[in-house]
Amino acid sequence: MNLTTEYCSAFNPDASETVAYNNPLFPAYARYGILSTYPDYSAVSHWHEDLEFIVIDKGHMTYNINGELIELKEKDGIMVNSRQLHYGFSAERHECEFICILLSPKLLHGNEWFYQNYVERITRNSACPYLYLDHQGWQSGIIEKLRELYRRFHGSTHETLSYFAVYEQFSAILSLLFRHMPAEGSMGPGDSYDLAALKSMIAYIEEHLSERIALADIAAAGACCKSRCALLFKKYLRDTPITYTTKVRLNKSLTALLTTEKSITDIAGEYGFFSASYYCETFRKYYQVSPSQYRNLQAGG
Repeated sequence: MNLTTEYCSAFNPDASETVAYNNPLFPAYARYGILSTYPDYSAVSHWHEDLEFIVIDKGHMTYNINGELIELKEKDGIMVNSRQLHYGFSAERHECEFICILLSPKLLHGNEWFYQNYVERITRNSACPYLYLDHQGWQSGIIEKLRELYRRFHGSTHETLSYFAVYEQFSAILSLLFRHMPAEGSMGPGDSYDLAALKSMIAYIEEHLSERIALADIAAAGACCKSRCALLFKKYLRDTPITYTTKVRLNKSLTALLTTEKSITDIAGEYGFFSASYYCETFRKYYQVSPSQYRNLQAGG
């Protein structure tokens, strides 16, 4: 079973996040996630071109999509459409295990006419920022295909993965979506402007993690005042800008903590905490253990 707490590692020129695909040369991603491995049982809000699919294996969690909260039940799931702000969390800090699959629309961009008339009719449908996947409804066909995709990526042997099967399952999933999605709509200008500003502010935070970040800096990145900045973070992310920044720093620090032998002091400085003591204090607040203890626990120590 392959666990992950992070799959977005950098930004594209349009401020969308890039994805650390299983194979860097093939834009598809499949991992098994455990919610307690995220700071305070909450992922960090992000967005990308890829369609994101979540299937709940055990437990339940809440998904925030553009500020709307959706409760995901065990065995059910969700499809998050392209370019939507989203993250999963549990306000009650309940455990949840889930399959996360990201599939890039570019996989099916072999023919421009087909891509514009069928693929983009799904990915650019503003009337459908997400679709709840009910395991007892017609969406069960999508869930079955997602589970098959995960098995293909993480079978008992490396030969299990067939890239032809990824194309086959993705095409079948999009076919089901195309037949059942609502008619195309348009997003209101207010929401569109707000989300664009928020995405710019999120990008600024990610790009300046090692520096001191003030509320005024974040607001300036979104071309808005500090009060408007705080309002947008509360409306869409249900966090303050500074708390969100702290969660991003913690989440990013996990990679260095678990995959390198860097000292706690070096990791703290790299991700903008400026002192090892403050990093340890903040880390313990969200994880109930120190960074060193977390490192040892994950290493089986």
